[in-house]
Amino acid sequence: LVLLNDPIYVEAARVFAEHVLERKGSLDDRIDWAFRRVVDREGTPEERRIAADLYRTSLEQYRRSPKDAAELLRVGEAPVPAGARPDELAAMTMVARALLNMHETITRN
Repeated sequence: LVLLNDPIYVEAARVFAEHVLERKGSLDDRIDWAFRRVVDREGTPEERRIAADLYRTSLEQYRRSPKDAAELLRVGEAPVPAGARPDELAAMTMVARALLNMHETITRN
């Protein structure tokens, strides 16, 4: 839970999400790019579906509650880029958090 909730990891996920959203293309293209950067492989069809569903569900939530999106984006010291859409960035941050917390992403002894 530390890796999921500690402010430094939330901030790292948010900054990674910013890079994901900078990519051109569809949501699937962006998720594919994120998988390649995080685990150096393509996501399986099921993993990609889960990530896309997480993004869409989170996006709906943050559109209904902009206050929650703003609260998430305030975590950490890195500035939020000008022009970023808070709902989209918060939703992609949730995807980034999930990817960065996969078992194969975490170095374990």
